[in-house]
Amino acid sequence: MLVFQARSFARKAMHLAQALILSLGMSQAIAHNHSAYSHEPQFNAYYGDWMRNLPGSLALKDISIPGTHDTMSFYGGDAVQTQSMSLDNQLLAGIRMLDIRCRRIDNKFAIHHGFVYQHANFDDVLQSVTRFLAANPSETVMMRVGEEYNAANTNLSFAEIFMNYANDARYSQYFWRGNSSNVALKEVRGKIVLMRNFSGIDFGIPYGQMNAQDAYNLNTNWDLYSKWEKVKTHLNNASTTPASQRGFYINYLSGSGGSFPYFVASGHSSPGTSAPRLATGLTTPGWKNSYRDFPRVSCFIGICTIAFEGTNVLTYDYLDKLGFVGVVMADFPGHGLIERIIKRNSFK
Repeated sequence: MLVFQARSFARKAMHLAQALILSLGMSQAIAHNHSAYSHEPQFNAYYGDWMRNLPGSLALKDISIPGTHDTMSFYGGDAVQTQSMSLDNQLLAGIRMLDIRCRRIDNKFAIHHGFVYQHANFDDVLQSVTRFLAANPSETVMMRVGEEYNAANTNLSFAEIFMNYANDARYSQYFWRGNSSNVALKEVRGKIVLMRNFSGIDFGIPYGQMNAQDAYNLNTNWDLYSKWEKVKTHLNNASTTPASQRGFYINYLSGSGGSFPYFVASGHSSPGTSAPRLATGLTTPGWKNSYRDFPRVSCFIGICTIAFEGTNVLTYDYLDKLGFVGVVMADFPGHGLIERIIKRNSFK
């Protein structure tokens, strides 16, 4: 009887401790600040000319490149916003692939994320990029351009409107006019390389030729680990595929739907750069085999909360194991993540 009571008391104590740890985790009491994630408008490390140190003979597809998903999405609230740094600051911070979503309206391009107008037009994008390239001719900027939301008051096709911009005297000299996916860096220094996500012209590299991981839809926060596994698999595939056999690898760390973009990137309870992580609701040792790459935090008498971790942070940690990783597209990238992607180019 005494043994039974002792075991019962031990079980109750364990359950009480688990509840305490869980409540501490769910209250998000511990701030989390990591250089892979930033919700700040400024950049914290300058990489405005990092391509200057790369050999011109290097194929563009063989360079590890930091990029931003939905590059111009600053407005619309937590469900829509994906970036905090201005385009100018992204370029100075080292970002070299942009994701530009254009709505046809009045025979021009307005920048949208879904139905949300981002208070910018394609002229704003091109002015920033060409100004940057004029000041940094060693660099190249890859630009995925595609159609977003419903066209309005327009009688020109998407391709026709794009060519109006590409042939504009202000920008025409900055567009690379080729279409080979095997282009060398020396051929595109100082140029915009179009990753064409639309039909109607033979200009730039068709985005459909990219080997892309873009599993963006998360039904709930608990799908974050599945998203991370897809990111990790694609990183491994890029790293292990021989250069002679690989195409353009593009890996999106981003996700949304049932989760906010900032949460997918950071695992945080709110958008702030130093906001606490959310807890998964699981603890160790009971669920020690669950979410193996997620951190164990707030440990007390042998019981730890399993917290969410964002794809930016998980990728940052994992990159140390890899060489080439291709293009890595992120929401709210911090200087540490950008720097670590760039430094993969030292491991050829």
